[in-house]
Amino acid sequence: MADKITLIFCSGDAWYSEVIKAVEHGTITHVAGLILGSTLEAQGICDAGDKYPGCWLHPPSKYTDGQDCKFVTLQINSLAAAEEKARELLGTPYSFHGCIEAGVQMLFNLEPPVDGELTMMCSETWTRILEAGGPIGFALPDFKVDFVAPQRLYDAVIGGAV
Repeated sequence: MADKITLIFCSGDAWYSEVIKAVEHGTITHVAGLILGSTLEAQGICDAGDKYPGCWLHPPSKYTDGQDCKFVTLQINSLAAAEEKARELLGTPYSFHGCIEAGVQMLFNLEPPVDGELTMMCSETWTRILEAGGPIGFALPDFKVDFVAPQRLYDAVIGGAV
């Protein structure tokens, strides 16, 4: 029997959100998700209690449906494996350079260097968690995980072209 996990796709209106929208040609600028009884997300701006910008747990009620956010529940093969990966990623510093590199990859089709799991941006975090859990019914983007931007992950999840 398959397990379920919920992703949260948000569209912001801050200046950096507008840059993300322009580069991605989309509306999704942030990805979070519900796991470990919390909202897990990688952010470049600290919430209360965060030690530094990075991958942290926040209250499960942080986002609400309709708050420029879309909640999408997915089937995965193993919630336990997804949770294990989520625990491994907690405290990983935010990948400011990863956001720039993802934009460079999308705009110019260049292959910047990757850093693996040394740093995390929001959509990279959730792509890694989904890979660990084994998504059912959709294909993850077929390029390096370090370059999975929010709109690309959303498109893959809802079945759009990547």
